[in-house]
Amino acid sequence: MRILFALIGAPLLALVDQGAAFAMVSWSCVHAGTLVVHFVHLLFLAATVAAAVFAFARWRRTTGGGALVRDRFLAGVATASATLSALSIVAMWMPVWMISPCIA
Repeated sequence: MRILFALIGAPLLALVDQGAAFAMVSWSCVHAGTLVVHFVHLLFLAATVAAAVFAFARWRRTTGGGALVRDRFLAGVATASATLSALSIVAMWMPVWMISPCIA
């Protein structure tokens, strides 16, 4: 099932994004620039949005009854999961725009 990337992979991408961005903060502080942290967030956001678009397209394609009902439900849940993960990545990215990495 290819829908599992959007269903499970997108929340995992959000978690890995948080860890990778946190790991880049010390390097960013030493080099006095936040470009690397922005790139990390952008990379993971793009992958998560791609998963959401794929899941939404799958949801739109599935109509009918029987086994397709399950596929449509999973595609809808995957779309919601990937969208929520993308929103959480945006929420984690916002402080990078406003707060210096060397503040603490």
